Amino acid sequence: MKLLHTSILAGIALCGGLLPASGQVALRITDLYDEELAPFYHGVASGDPLPDGFIIWTRVTPPGNIRPGTMRRFPVQWKVATDPELNQVVASGNALASGETDFTVKIDVRGLPSDQTFYYGFESQGRQSITGKTKTAPGELVDQLKFAVVSCANYEWGFFSGYEQISRRTDLDAVIHTGDYIYEYPDNASYSSPEIRDLRSLFPRNETVTLKHYRTRFANYHLDPNLRRCHQQHPFITIWDDHEFANNAWKGGAENHNPRKEGRWKKRKNSAIRAYMEWMPIRSEGTSIVRSLSYGPLMDLMLIDTRIEGRDIQIEDVNNPLLYSANRTMLGIPQKEWLKTELATSTATWKILGNQVIFSEFNIGFTADLDPLVTGDFLESQFLDLWDGYPAERSELVEFIAGEDIDNIVILTGDIHCSFAFEVADPAFGNVNYDPATGEGAVAVEFVTPSLSAANFDEEIGEFFTGLVEDVINRPYPTTNINYNPHMKYADLDRHGYLVLSVSPQQVQADYYYLADVLVPQTTESWGAGFIVAAGSHLLTPAQAPAPPKAVQDVPAP
Repeated sequence: MKLLHTSILAGIALCGGLLPASGQVALRITDLYDEELAPFYHGVASGDPLPDGFIIWTRVTPPGNIRPGTMRRFPVQWKVATDPELNQVVASGNALASGETDFTVKIDVRGLPSDQTFYYGFESQGRQSITGKTKTAPGELVDQLKFAVVSCANYEWGFFSGYEQISRRTDLDAVIHTGDYIYEYPDNASYSSPEIRDLRSLFPRNETVTLKHYRTRFANYHLDPNLRRCHQQHPFITIWDDHEFANNAWKGGAENHNPRKEGRWKKRKNSAIRAYMEWMPIRSEGTSIVRSLSYGPLMDLMLIDTRIEGRDIQIEDVNNPLLYSANRTMLGIPQKEWLKTELATSTATWKILGNQVIFSEFNIGFTADLDPLVTGDFLESQFLDLWDGYPAERSELVEFIAGEDIDNIVILTGDIHCSFAFEVADPAFGNVNYDPATGEGAVAVEFVTPSLSAANFDEEIGEFFTGLVEDVINRPYPTTNINYNPHMKYADLDRHGYLVLSVSPQQVQADYYYLADVLVPQTTESWGAGFIVAAGSHLLTPAQAPAPPKAVQDVPAP
């Protein structure tokens, strides 16, 4: 979303542009290296679990001044074991780290037993990497699955203490990242916290545009000890959003891309994709992140791309009649048909959808009378980067789900730097078939995870106005006595954190965890709220306590 400066409340659109700042510190990215980890400075990672395997990843940093793209190669040995000491080896092999892939190494390990914890490591140049922990997905029915769900980690807006808290958990099946894993903005710019920006030097100093830029930014993120620890302890399942490319990206460009100054969008997009596929533990096939992962009869996880695969350019005015065109698409026809097929043919109890931007209807224009400088149409127009900007396609999907009588769909979303819980009804306000008291008329539920560190409403528009908006956004509005978001069962606009999704045959529970202070490297967390949806229902009910932990806990990687 595009940051507004018209008034205090107009700053409600969070993901905005920047202006470069002065006073940059003369550091190099190598100053962030922990020499005890050489040459595996960026740690290890795993991802995309299958019932018989997973991806394992590392990066071998070349000695001296060898540049990416050179033909120099480094032999790498890898192994997977059932014990943290890596003595009980069940798989091993050799690989090469070369400049062609920025000296990153990805191994698709297969042929392993399902629903089991494993440990892995790499060796190169006579040195050992840290040991990572990962696990295979279940092939049979299990009693419970648990996932941490995260998004929006702005390196210069806060320390990654949320990743550190997630790394401490010992019963997660994976971390689902819904996007904005990196941000493209330059170092020490206005979209960073003045309290810590000089403590969190960002590389490259400029905005990421070229392949080298994106590679360097990913390298910078992977050097963060909290993120490195989180990758070490859990497999990640990731999708990108816009900031892995540029703010408000679509298939043919982005709000934060100037072709005259920054060159062709296609080249920048391809560079961003290549760096992402190199640096993330994703099972990459070509240039798409669209895929489905099975967690046995209990759950199918479907991962979509609402950014660059098929999205038409955003419309920026709710009064533009083209906004409601049946031809406007967020997904593109091939991906939309793929998603429909996946939903219709899934035999799993739960269908979980990894999605970037809010799918549910999001009404905000009614709050305009809190600020005399804005109108309702103006405010509503700031959120057309969401599925609200593609209402015909959203209605098509909702009607498809209802027509096919597909039950137990849970949508996981990030992007907006706030916490929400929705019952998905289209349109939620004015749908005579939707009953907020019973959930009848809804077709799914949606949980929106807060930002891990990127600016919340209060950090953009101030605590006072954030409090006013939060008090009325899903309650009867004082002047009209109308609830303009009756399907929005929970809203928190000003806390950083993540959610934990607990999946059982009987229900799904989303627990929101909030961080005490992201301006320090380590912090405490607290349970803020939880919401439950029972199998066969679309009614969200508040939880009285977090979902119980798994009976069997993992032994952490050392």
